[in-house]
Amino acid sequence: MKRVIGFLSILCLVLIGYYLQPVLFPPTQKQVPVEQKNQVVRHKALKHQTIKAEGYAEYVSQPIETFEQKFGQPTKVEDSGFFFQTRDYELERGILEVNVEAGKVSTIKVMAKKADIQPFKFGMTSGQLSDQINLSADFALTYDEEPVAIELSENDMRFRPLIAFDNNTFAMLFFNGDSEKLIGMVYLDLENLLRLMPYQINSGNPLANRVQESNLDWNVLNEQKQSRTVEAINQYRGLNKLPKLTVTDRTRENSKKLLKSFLTTPKRVLSNERLEEWQTDQGAHLSNLSFELTQAEFKDLAKHDKIDYQSGLFYSPMVDPLFNLFNWISRDHLNELFDASERDVGVAIDQENVLILLQEPEKTKDSE
Repeated sequence: MKRVIGFLSILCLVLIGYYLQPVLFPPTQKQVPVEQKNQVVRHKALKHQTIKAEGYAEYVSQPIETFEQKFGQPTKVEDSGFFFQTRDYELERGILEVNVEAGKVSTIKVMAKKADIQPFKFGMTSGQLSDQINLSADFALTYDEEPVAIELSENDMRFRPLIAFDNNTFAMLFFNGDSEKLIGMVYLDLENLLRLMPYQINSGNPLANRVQESNLDWNVLNEQKQSRTVEAINQYRGLNKLPKLTVTDRTRENSKKLLKSFLTTPKRVLSNERLEEWQTDQGAHLSNLSFELTQAEFKDLAKHDKIDYQSGLFYSPMVDPLFNLFNWISRDHLNELFDASERDVGVAIDQENVLILLQEPEKTKDSE
């Protein structure tokens, strides 16, 4: 019995010692050198969505002769002063304009009540578009072997979404900033996207507007664009069952007077900070650095020249009148200007600068 008790006692001591040894005498940790690696985490931008090119999208970057085989000869041809030619074509209750550069279609602009713009439809809302197509907010593009990253804001996505087609062309859709209905389409190539550019560029560079300096009479070009702007405004108003705006000698001369006054002495109505902004924008010739007079600045300008008005707009740069009209109507602070009740209108243009003036209709003896 004593031997059994002694054996069990020794066995317990051995077991206790075996299990307590690692606790009482922990083994020395072997130092394993850690190889330091500078790992660069690269976030690849999501590829923007593309849809099948159809309709007008198939003609962008094609010879103008190919377009005219389908749509006929132009009803009007005008130089722009910016290295492209604008051609107008017949379109029932609407406008069909094509910009031509070096004999090829660079931009197609459409505004109508009904037109074949599949898979889109004039009058559709921005909500209906987003239900139909997965819209992209970020576009990773390459121009002249350089990467370009374009980002659309929430308002851009709502009123000026950008669509990419599978033939390397694009479409800007413009929705009314109030009703949110589709009012204009612009099909274009990458170069003109970077030149017109109503969006933010996060990397890469937008393209400057190229002004032709020789062999052009800018007085003639300015007059043509003034008429083109009024025609586009009234076409838009007609599609929305609004009366046409009337151009009178008074509004024409007043708009020219205000434009000349501002361009001659901008510091009269601009603070030092705003003057610097204006001068920077003028030197850059970039559409994404647009400059617009505030309501207070426009009021001071009109007050100095003693001109009464209902509403007005000074904007720069304006390179393409119809494109600019689409862009303005998609801005909620500007579309009221073009949806106003019956007014007399004056449009003055000096190369890239435009001033639009709306005044009360003149009273005549008959109206009195």
